[in-house]
Amino acid sequence: MADARAADRFDHSTNLARAGTYRDHRGAFWPPSDGYGLAVLDLGPSVPELGPQFPGALAALRSAVEAEWRRTKEAGVPARRRFNDPLPVAKALREVAEQLPGEADRHAATLRAGAVEDGYSDTILAELAGLREEHTVVAGQISTWFGKEVKGLPTAFACRADAARQAFVEAATRQPSADYLRSLHPDLLLGDVPAYGATELFFMAGEGDLHPKHIAYFLPEDEGVKYSPFKKTYYFANTHAALLRAVSAPLHRELTATGADFDPDDARWAAIPTLGVLGHEFGHFVHRPSTDFTALNAADRWVSVTLQEVAADVFGALLLTEVWAEPLGYTQTDALSYYLAECLRYVSRGLGHFPDSDGMYLQLSYFQQLGALTVESGGGRPVLTGDPEVVLAGLRSLARVLADTLLAGDAAGSRSLYRAFGPATPEPLAPLVAALRDRPLMSVEYTQEHLYSGADRG
Repeated sequence: MADARAADRFDHSTNLARAGTYRDHRGAFWPPSDGYGLAVLDLGPSVPELGPQFPGALAALRSAVEAEWRRTKEAGVPARRRFNDPLPVAKALREVAEQLPGEADRHAATLRAGAVEDGYSDTILAELAGLREEHTVVAGQISTWFGKEVKGLPTAFACRADAARQAFVEAATRQPSADYLRSLHPDLLLGDVPAYGATELFFMAGEGDLHPKHIAYFLPEDEGVKYSPFKKTYYFANTHAALLRAVSAPLHRELTATGADFDPDDARWAAIPTLGVLGHEFGHFVHRPSTDFTALNAADRWVSVTLQEVAADVFGALLLTEVWAEPLGYTQTDALSYYLAECLRYVSRGLGHFPDSDGMYLQLSYFQQLGALTVESGGGRPVLTGDPEVVLAGLRSLARVLADTLLAGDAAGSRSLYRAFGPATPEPLAPLVAALRDRPLMSVEYTQEHLYSGADRG
């Protein structure tokens, strides 16, 4: 039976009124919907061959984390985002650590097991920041979707470093990104961007194994440790690729006409998704000396989070398109094709459930109202049509508007920007939303047959 709260996923006002009320939601699928479409990603091929005991150790960690997830649904999230019963998870994490081949990997997992029991200390965080891991295993109260639950929920994941994609990251970070930002607005600065690890996911359990899937976690902030100087983003390239293949690329192919195809299965696109997510991370650290979100947070927290996501998208897309693409052999049109495909994927999840989806809607609406994109009828469906150079000009325009409102600490101007272009003003993109409404929600289902023994199947 469908969840009683299931509604039109594009009914922005109704969905927004319910945001944050899903603490008791236990279904695998969120937001509640009458139906989902699933693309399957088998994590088995990404599992490192670390001996016959390793899959069993992961399975034990999965069982402990999912038991804690159920316990948290009954008792709530305890103080400091620690587990209600941390000992089984910590024990299982230590058993996984024993199977890891590298000293740094083992030490990192052991430190995280201690944090499960006692919380993070500055000493643990500093040690973790200094370790170069090949295989990373994490368990904790990790953030889920903001519109679902503002607190973290029990999650564990494991991933392995992807050297080829990491090389793209290192090439991009050598480019003059800060100089480019000053060319957009003389007051723009780039803060200290956290370490960024391009990885392949090979294990997921707990909240993170539900729907929709995250393509990255930002630690330790996603574990409830705010303002730590020791930060790292773990990007799951295989998860992202599955979503691009199943959702972004088909939507781009059917609903845009901007001069370039986007085919994530073509090897020539290998760097773009990794750098697209890296750009978003850079975008979160673009600021002005006066940047302060306090007033906007107090006036409307949803608008504040949404516009911060918009800023990350916009500045990240500009860095990808105008700074990083050409040195790596891509055209600006290539980068913009990826960006528009991702806009469509996020909007397709619905409105009023996810700040980042509302933010992608705002960007498309801004381009439409500015004239950089038009919504035309083609073959009985709406098609976003535009010249890539004009879309790029629209991105630059929106970046300057954000610099003079959100990043200037102007709460009133920021809220006006959201009202004018956000999903509370549905008319500009109504045909596009109607076309997306007819499609099922899409997500990725992980298969992890490598974890199961005969006892687990019962």
